[in-house]
Amino acid sequence: MKILLVASMMLMLLMTPTRLVAQKSTAQKSETFAAFFLRFKTAVARDDREAVASMTKLPFLLESRELDRAGFIKRYRQLFDRKVKRCFANGKTIRDGDSFSLFCGETIFLFGKVEGQYRFLEIGVND
Repeated sequence: MKILLVASMMLMLLMTPTRLVAQKSTAQKSETFAAFFLRFKTAVARDDREAVASMTKLPFLLESRELDRAGFIKRYRQLFDRKVKRCFANGKTIRDGDSFSLFCGETIFLFGKVEGQYRFLEIGVND
């Protein structure tokens, strides 16, 4: 009986890390847009191209061209110039159904969920 009890407790201890990893993974998938956008705009403010790229749906369509990660990073300054950075720092997003938009002058930055996680999706023209 003692052996069975000890074996059961050891099995429970071994399963605990797996359960914690699964919980953490679920928590990351259910990140709110506010938390995502705070991370995104912080990365933009710091010029962290790698972080911005990791929060972007790739390939990214820009001027009728699909950019892979390297292409996105190469064109980063074109997308996030000083004026856009100020807009991200002070601008307010607008919810439209399941997606969110940030209007920066004539440019609209669109965000939404991809496979359960928020991503920077595309740039549009404010008409």
